[in-house]
Amino acid sequence: MLTIPRPRRLAAAAVAAVGALCVSVLPAAATPQQAPSAKAAASVASTASTASAALGAITPFSVYEAEGGTPGGGAAVRALTSAPTTQYSSAVLEASGHSYVHLDGTGQSVQWTNTTGQPISFLNVRASIPDSASGGGITGTLDLYVDGVFRQALNLNSKQSWVYEGNGNYNTSDDQNPADGDPRVFWDESHTFVTGAPIPAGATFSLRKDSDNSASFYDVDSVDVENPPAPRTQPADSISITSCGAVSDDTPTNGAADSRSVDSRAAIQNCIDQAEQQGKTLWIPQGTFYVKGTAGLDAQGITIAGAGL
Repeated sequence: MLTIPRPRRLAAAAVAAVGALCVSVLPAAATPQQAPSAKAAASVASTASTASAALGAITPFSVYEAEGGTPGGGAAVRALTSAPTTQYSSAVLEASGHSYVHLDGTGQSVQWTNTTGQPISFLNVRASIPDSASGGGITGTLDLYVDGVFRQALNLNSKQSWVYEGNGNYNTSDDQNPADGDPRVFWDESHTFVTGAPIPAGATFSLRKDSDNSASFYDVDSVDVENPPAPRTQPADSISITSCGAVSDDTPTNGAADSRSVDSRAAIQNCIDQAEQQGKTLWIPQGTFYVKGTAGLDAQGITIAGAGL
């Protein structure tokens, strides 16, 4: 499923390879004959600190870690406190910062304050909810509050998470049989526009498990927040996937393709082929486009752009 929410900037369908560059800045080791002076050591530490602070991409969104928020109603922060004792994964190993907030009772929550200086109109929640007993995931909702007032229910699911390493399945990505044991890939991301007015600067916002939130637990790792711009328009010298027959279904189901929706795989591949042959950009407009089955899309040597991420 290719989902292109209205305002974000890059096409989700692009499958663009954006390399992550990891750079370590370490102070130079002193030779055995001469230890660095205190002044030199302080200078090295200051340089390393400045360089470390400058690492990473500049993004249009801000990230709020759950453990940096305020747990409420008995919610607990879970963190990695010692080295793992097995080779198998866990939710805390896969969590950013190796910590998250666990909600398993009605009224439990985690709250943040909007310190971005901007309104927030878009949320991307990294969370985990349980697998189904037979595998394949479940769906569930988690409630968003703004300044203590209910705003909307967020749709979460575990249909693309919870794969199992047991029975020699280590490093596979398609075993969703809980009987095999040793789960991994606990986290998934769900994104939505904020219903009603954006969350103003200085306001609080929280995720809370209410009585109608049916999953037995909700693990919250982080929330990306943004006030994205209007959607981009189709550029010149580009081919839109809709001109090749791709059809948007803007009322997608939570975590699974609607059986009534159109399979746009062939149309999108046709458009990719045309873009390659004509040296044009492939354009993905606003909308949700389903690619059903297991056949993939093959694109080489072209630019893929879209109305939003």
